[in-house]
Amino acid sequence: MKYSDIKPTHIYYVRFDPVEGNEFRGHHLAIVLKLNKDKRTAMVLPLTSSSQGAGGNKISLGYISSLPSNLRKTETFAILDQTRTVDFKRFKQADEKGKFITPTIDNKLFFKIWISVLSEELFDIPEDEKIHIHEILYSQALGSKIQELAYSIVKEKKLATPDVDKISSIENKIIEIINTVPHDAWENYVNADVAKTIFEFLKK
Repeated sequence: MKYSDIKPTHIYYVRFDPVEGNEFRGHHLAIVLKLNKDKRTAMVLPLTSSSQGAGGNKISLGYISSLPSNLRKTETFAILDQTRTVDFKRFKQADEKGKFITPTIDNKLFFKIWISVLSEELFDIPEDEKIHIHEILYSQALGSKIQELAYSIVKEKKLATPDVDKISSIENKIIEIINTVPHDAWENYVNADVAKTIFEFLKK
């Protein structure tokens, strides 16, 4: 397989061996959580049809209809404590009657998996620190969204005939986001140009 063929939310067979000790082993289905910046590796979460065995923390993903027909009627479990980063050479597409297929899951289930993985990663963190971590991540995400919206304003204003109503609508969305975070917290997560653009319309 080519690295460019590998996508988040998609399920592939992954060769996990060689491993050490209690690491998840063998040739198993796994879902891609993210592609890494090196453009050679991906973070995956192993899947299994057994609620027992390797991996002490599992969640049920139910019955995944896009899997090969011999697996669709079997409940699938994600092994939360066995996330791995693997090279693209370990990937192989699933097979359905001699033809390659690429099972996938919908965004709702994908988000459920990510929330479960993150909760597992923070399991031993004291609750107050856990809350603080989530607050920071929340502010970062809102900052990224504000930056994205602000750039769309800049792009719209460069047009020969900017859509004033569209710009106003985007500005209102930004203000709505700003009002959900602690005072000025968003400024820590946007660049200077974006902050300048935002301050300009906030003064109106």
